[in-house]
This record gives sequence, C-alpha cells and structure tokens, in this order.
Amino acid sequence: MKKIIQILIILLFAFLFNVNARDFRVGQVPNGNKFSCNTCHTNGGGTPRNSFGQLIESQYLDGSGNVIWNEEIAMIDSDGDGFTNGEELQDPHGTWETNTQAPGSSNLVTNPGNNGSTPTQNVILATSEYGEILTDLGGYTLYYFVNDAFDASVCFDQCETNWPVYYKENILPGDGLNQDDFASITRLDGSKQTTYKGWPLYYFFNDTSPGDVNGENINGVWFVAKPDYSVMLVNNQLVGHDGIEYNSNYEQGQETVKYFVDGYGRTLYTFINDEFNKNKFTKEDFSNNPVWPIYETENIVAPSSIDASLFNIIDVFGKKQLTYNGWPLYYFGQDSMMRGKNKGISFPAPGVWPVAIPSLDIATDIENENVQSIPQSYMLSQNYPNPFNPTTTISFNLVEKANVKLNVYNVLGQLISTLINSELSSGLHQVNFDANEMQSGTYFYKIETDNFSEVKKMLLLK
Repeated sequence: MKKIIQILIILLFAFLFNVNARDFRVGQVPNGNKFSCNTCHTNGGGTPRNSFGQLIESQYLDGSGNVIWNEEIAMIDSDGDGFTNGEELQDPHGTWETNTQAPGSSNLVTNPGNNGSTPTQNVILATSEYGEILTDLGGYTLYYFVNDAFDASVCFDQCETNWPVYYKENILPGDGLNQDDFASITRLDGSKQTTYKGWPLYYFFNDTSPGDVNGENINGVWFVAKPDYSVMLVNNQLVGHDGIEYNSNYEQGQETVKYFVDGYGRTLYTFINDEFNKNKFTKEDFSNNPVWPIYETENIVAPSSIDASLFNIIDVFGKKQLTYNGWPLYYFGQDSMMRGKNKGISFPAPGVWPVAIPSLDIATDIENENVQSIPQSYMLSQNYPNPFNPTTTISFNLVEKANVKLNVYNVLGQLISTLINSELSSGLHQVNFDANEMQSGTYFYKIETDNFSEVKKMLLLK
C-alpha cells in the first residue's frame, strides 16, 4: 500500500509539473503572436513534416508562412519529451526565447517551469579551425553572405531554406563581443534578422551539431562570422559619385563585381599611381587624408578563400596601412564609411581609384616598369562635392613635370586664394579648398602651366 501511495504521489507531481510547465509556455507567449515556420520539423529541417508540422500547415499558418501562436499549439508535444519546446518550433538548437524572459539554454528549454530563468549570453565566441567565430548559445555557427553588400538581406526562398536567418530580439553578447556591433534589420517579408557589424547573420542547414562549420566558403559567398576580419568580400554593382553604373572595366554598364571591404563591409580602393608597397598619394601632414583615408590596421585576417600572405602592412608617416599584392588600400571620404557605397570608382575619373579586387596583379615600381598609369592628357576635373560647404576637392592631371598655378577667383575676377604655386611631377594631383571664411556664391578656379590652362566654376552654399 505504501508503494502504491508513493507511485501515485510521483505521478501526481509529474502531472502537476507538466501542467505548470505547459501553463508557463502558454502564458509566456500571448495568443496571436507570430513565429516563422520555415521548417517545423523535429530536427529543424530536411525530413518530412512531423505531426506538429502537419498540424501547423493545415491550421495555423498565415499567408506569409508564419505560425499563429495559440494555446492548442502550446499543448502539442510531437517529440515526446513532455513539453512543447524548441524542437517543435523554428529552433532546432534548443535556445528558443521570447523577449528577455526566456528559457535561454537547452537544458532550461526542457524545464520551462522556471519562469525566472533569463540567459546572460545568446551570442558567443567559439574556437574553430578558422579561428574565433560567432555562434549561438548552443554552439551553432553563424555566417555572412557576400551578396549582402548593404544593410539588408538578399537571401530568400530556397536560399533562406538552406540558410535560416538568425534573430534575437535582445542580443546578449558573450565575452569579446561588443553590444554596439549588433543590430537588427527588417526583411522584405516583414520578419527580423540580427546583424553583426552590418552583416546579416545566418545558420547553415547542414550544420547538424554544435561546432560544425560546413557552410564555410560554399560557392565562395558564405563565410563564418568572425569578430576580427580585417578584410571581407562583397558582390556589388559599382555606382560612381556621378550616379552612373560601371562594370569591372570602368565603362558604363551593369555587372556584379566582387571586391574587398573592411570588417564592417566598407569599400576598399587602390590608386593607379601607387607603387609596390609605396603610398604615393598621402601627404606627410595628412592634409589630403580626408579625401582618400588610408586603411589603417595592424591585423591581417581574411576569408578562407583568400591567401592572407598576399597582404602586408606598411608605414605611412607613422601610421600603419594595409596593402594587397603590394597595392596600398584606401577608403573614399565621400562614401561616408557606409556599407555598399563605392562612389570613388569614378572620382576624379573612372578607373583612377579602382576597387580592390582579389585578382589584382601585383603592384610594380613605376620607375622600373613601363606602367600605363601616368595620365596621357592634361585634365582639370570638376570640384567635388559641388555645390559645397565649406570644403571641396579639386583634382587635375599633368602629363609631365610642370610649374603649376592654381588660383580661385570671385565673379568680378578678383583673386581670392592661391592654392598651388610650385613645380609638380606628372600624374594625378588633388588639393582641398576650404571656403570657411568666404560668403556663399559662385567662384572660379583656374589652373595654369606652360602647356595647359583651364577654368571651371564652383558654387559655395552656406
């Protein structure tokens, strides 16, 4: 009799715990909330629908494929573990959570009655054959997509099935990760996705165990998310500062070009007049650095598809600049450090500052090689930006060494400022003009050499 009573007590306790746990699950998510149901399998995808998935497909999907949460769904237990948890939902990794009050780890998911459990981390760093990488709390690898050149995802349909999006409403970064590097975007279907340093984050459906990195370098466009990339790759259309689309030959046309960006997805450029591991543009006082800022870094971490030995670090008047195949790497100031922008490819003329591409030939020493990078004609470019306030950049080409005068005049022809009055070498030159002390209006700038003279108009708007 005593044994029977004990068994009844145990069964009653189990029943009450299960009911309380289910009540917690029902109460935790208000009826009517929506969740993605791209898989709805017990193993997260790749097999026929289980009973949960079949029920969802027949009764509880809205027109966009989202689960409409309700009390009946909360009571379903398709995998026989006693609870409706991550295995039934779009969370095969067992880290499903809602808001900040959530189970937060695989062992707590199967004990959801602890409604006080709140995870302290949900994105962490893990060690892999590719160095430190980002994973979720369960240790499942997160990835970047090279085609995501802007602050948006372009992975949909079958792509999204193979590469499920990663999203947490509240990111709790682990050690070595910065909260400010995380954000979220709204996808075209209205769902959310977490980003890291501007890169949307994904899982790979063939990563079936924690620590798997099976998605690395698939088709040359998927790479593990890392905290320390000094360079990454993007596939993107080139659009110059003139608003014109260019192809990889820097002629007008449409073409997706693969090129280098920094770890935040910001475009990196080379300069055709540079020599092997020699920056021939930046002045010692860095007065022209705002126009083409050097890419400063002391680390070399590249995607696995790129030979890291092709990168080097050079000294530029006390600062460290990264080079690739001997070409120094730069930003363009007018890109405003924004992802996806590559305005510099047309400034001051198309191809003078090309984007840095993986297939770049090794840079040469112009003094010792017959390199066709010296301009073949004189040219005075339109200042940029124009109109401007209060600074702008004036560029010009010289086909030979010359004594150069570059002056600024008002509409009455009065000399306002002499920007250059000296001998300059052949090649491309740029000078900044600061009109901070001048009034709004139309001004003219004129270049004069022994063999060349030209005038252009610019507009100062304050």
